[in-house]
Amino acid sequence: MSETQADVQHNGGVMEWRVWPARNNRPLSASVAVLIVVISAVVVLSYESAWYGVMVFVALFAATAVYYLPTNYRIDKDGVRLRTPLTTTARSWEAFAAYFGDETGVFLSPYSKLNWIAYRRGIYLRCPDNLAEVRAYVEQFVAPGKLRGG
Repeated sequence: MSETQADVQHNGGVMEWRVWPARNNRPLSASVAVLIVVISAVVVLSYESAWYGVMVFVALFAATAVYYLPTNYRIDKDGVRLRTPLTTTARSWEAFAAYFGDETGVFLSPYSKLNWIAYRRGIYLRCPDNLAEVRAYVEQFVAPGKLRGG
């Protein structure tokens, strides 16, 4: 049983689960972490400034935070909530016009068709081990979206 599946809970119309990609692929996680440190060190040595190294480290960590930090998901009749150690996002179902599914999750969009701004304003629910359950739950509140040309 994977890390994600073990954390799925159903409590009276509430679905909660946790996704932590870095924990599921430790060799890749360690390799990327080493690469981030090496790049930061190279920047420190090249520019002879620890501040540049810190800025590069922070930027690279921020870019990979969704992978390295666990995300707790909660969906219920009131909406969606995502919580990481750094942020919390909560939205009601009324904020979404459509959902789009793929192999590992469900994207909740404020627009009925995908466009460039939808990716900035929407929420992606990672659910690799409970995709069918999450999709069925989301369908109670949000209609499936239409892909371009569809």
